[in-house]
Amino acid sequence: MVEYIIFGIIDNAVMLSGALFGISIEKKFPKKLQTGFLGATVGAGLGNTFSDFLGGVGATNMDLAFGSAIGCIIALVLIPMHMLWIKRRIIKVDNRD
Repeated sequence: MVEYIIFGIIDNAVMLSGALFGISIEKKFPKKLQTGFLGATVGAGLGNTFSDFLGGVGATNMDLAFGSAIGCIIALVLIPMHMLWIKRRIIKVDNRD
């Protein structure tokens, strides 16, 4: 039980730090990419990947560490691809009218 509590503390602390870092980095993006949430989303995603890994290491469970980090990376790749697919689909529907 204690290892899961340690995991949760490490996981959230690092993920929130990543989100805050992403917000500060977004200010350096070109104006058209400064959406107000892009930096936080990317920062939180990368922070979550790193925090899940560190949480697993802190819980001394390397399968958890690497498995959760790989899962996060897959989501970080697939979610933007899905969003682009939805955006293109909406544009195609709008062009039909």
